[in-house]
Amino acid sequence: MGKFGQVVLGQAREKISAVGFLYKLCGSSQPSIIQGSDGGFYVVKFNGFPGRQGLANEVVGTELIRSAGLPAPEWAAIEVSDEFLDENRGLWFQNENHSIRPLAGIHFGSRLIEAPDDQRTYQIIPRSWIGRITNRADFLGMLVLDLWANNCDRRQAVYLSGAKSLHACFIDNDFMFGGKFGNDTTCPRQAMVHDLEVYRGLWNETAVRKWLRKINGIDENTIQRIVASVPSEWAYEAMRVHIFNQLTARRPMLPGLLREAEGVLGSGYSISHLRSRNATEPCQLRSASLLPLQ
Repeated sequence: MGKFGQVVLGQAREKISAVGFLYKLCGSSQPSIIQGSDGGFYVVKFNGFPGRQGLANEVVGTELIRSAGLPAPEWAAIEVSDEFLDENRGLWFQNENHSIRPLAGIHFGSRLIEAPDDQRTYQIIPRSWIGRITNRADFLGMLVLDLWANNCDRRQAVYLSGAKSLHACFIDNDFMFGGKFGNDTTCPRQAMVHDLEVYRGLWNETAVRKWLRKINGIDENTIQRIVASVPSEWAYEAMRVHIFNQLTARRPMLPGLLREAEGVLGSGYSISHLRSRNATEPCQLRSASLLPLQ
């Protein structure tokens, strides 16, 4: 038997049905904002597009983030029917001049972070706003976790605004564990946010050790439970084993990866933003890009 041969797989939570389509967002996975039968709104990514491992990565990544005490939205399995797809062609994938119909079934939904009253949510903020992030120290913890989980894409966050503050919540984990196609490439700079100014003043031995203790506190039984919770429609045995083995094998690599990351942070290379962008800004492109932008 494999590692998960005696574990009940893919039965972590009750499915929620899609009942309303709002609009499509930009990004390589071409997600859509969908209302669920529970009344909540979700950013939904669809099974199998693009990459065979994307939704499994989303589940395991989200659960690991929450296990480390870092902020991440709740996720749900969203059931999308044939009738719903036929009635809402706006959520179909766009590839050049072609529309591709998603498959009916269950898909990954990340609970939309809704801003109350006059507050707003942002996915991109200018450098001048970084000092307003109340939980900026969490970005160091997220970097440690991303290095452990082999995140091969820029770290994404959503920022919920207050009167004079921002609170970050971490999203978009489909490029963890080597990406949607399960590669093993590691690049510490790739796992960081675009603007390295976010990390300024956070890196010190005490803080790094604190986050290492938290990451090491996520034991193999917890990892096995999380990996087993991925719905069976999104993962097969070999994929679960691949993710589990990456996490266990990369623990001893973390000190070396952190030294590389410290060197990157000291290099001064960064990309700063001059303006903000709303987290729920609709995609204005006729054809959403299939490159890994998100």
